[in-house]
Amino acid sequence: MKKLFKSMFVLAAISSSLLFTSCGDKTDDPTTTESAAPTLTVNDGVKTSSASLSVDSIEIKVLASADTDRKIKKLTITRAITGGSTNTIKDATYDAKDVIYTHQDIIAGAIVIDEGSIITYSVTVTDDKGKTANTTYVVTISSMATSGQILIGGPANTTNEYRFLGTSDGFRTYRAGSVGSDLAKDNSAKIDFLYFYNSAGSVQNAIYSPDYGFTSGSGWFTEVSAWPSKNKTMLKLTPDITSSDFDALQGSTFLDEISIVDFTTGTQDRIANLGIGQVFAFKKADGKRGFVLVGNIATSDAGQILLKVKTEL
Repeated sequence: MKKLFKSMFVLAAISSSLLFTSCGDKTDDPTTTESAAPTLTVNDGVKTSSASLSVDSIEIKVLASADTDRKIKKLTITRAITGGSTNTIKDATYDAKDVIYTHQDIIAGAIVIDEGSIITYSVTVTDDKGKTANTTYVVTISSMATSGQILIGGPANTTNEYRFLGTSDGFRTYRAGSVGSDLAKDNSAKIDFLYFYNSAGSVQNAIYSPDYGFTSGSGWFTEVSAWPSKNKTMLKLTPDITSSDFDALQGSTFLDEISIVDFTTGTQDRIANLGIGQVFAFKKADGKRGFVLVGNIATSDAGQILLKVKTEL
């Protein structure tokens, strides 16, 4: 009886040991680890952008990586246009841990878009276990930005201290002087126009390019000479465009009209003696073009000018 009891005890101990070992082996077995889906980045993680109606192509940069011991097997890119069709523009097979690919989607002459069209690119990668990753990149067709009414004060205006204008940051205006976060000096790379009123009959309300050569003691010489950069803006009178014409410019009509303006001849770095309802064209240092409508003008250096701007995006 004692031998039988002892044998049963030994068997029970062995069974417990085997059960413990079996459970431990199952938990530590790396083959049971679930692989992760691939990582996918498109256009450095930027999700949205805008493009002009005149855009030639749109770039799609893809960076994909499979999980450890996995490989990317397939890359698919589709393009969908609001009110239009959805098409596969890239469908490729791979057998690689990493995929780096740039696709130039030809737009000009290839697809029909209009002002306000939205192009959605859907990118999907699949690995050798069938796991997928996908993301989208959305492009809005927007050829032109229109400002609200912009008021810029003359050099002696104490209620409107904003003297300079840039088309970036929502058509932001900037102050002269040495104190404040909205100073022209600290934002000179963003400034496209200077406004100055001079009582001289041939100047009065005038818009200048930031690189205008003010002589010592005149205009914005002291202010601008301290700027770290001075953009070159080309200005050109457009007498054939009325204020009504300016208001009617939208999308494709804006692009057609600005394309007619020849900036290789007749440009100025200052347009003086501006009048109400006058329209002039400009070309900025970055190549973007547009029109400015003069609303109201100052009658002295303590007054202000009212402008409205339409510019390429």
